[in-house]
Amino acid sequence: MPPPIVGDYEITAAEPGKHLGFQVVAGPARPAGAYRLSEAPGGTTVRFTLDLQPKGLMKLVGPVIVRTMQAEVAQLTKLKNVLESA
Repeated sequence: MPPPIVGDYEITAAEPGKHLGFQVVAGPARPAGAYRLSEAPGGTTVRFTLDLQPKGLMKLVGPVIVRTMQAEVAQLTKLKNVLESA
């Protein structure tokens, strides 16, 4: 797993229990993303989106960014397990 990328973010949209949008405002990568929750038979569906438009030198480290973003998305499986064990 690649090392974490440290950054600061701001919440850009919030609807409790349904939607959380964010934008990274400090750090080497500046993606925007959102979590959307919706009711599903037997539980909740979580949809996660992440958008990154690398600029300047960040274009050179594209593969590293892709691996890091994939690792972040993989955390959703861990979140499901943690929530279901509570």
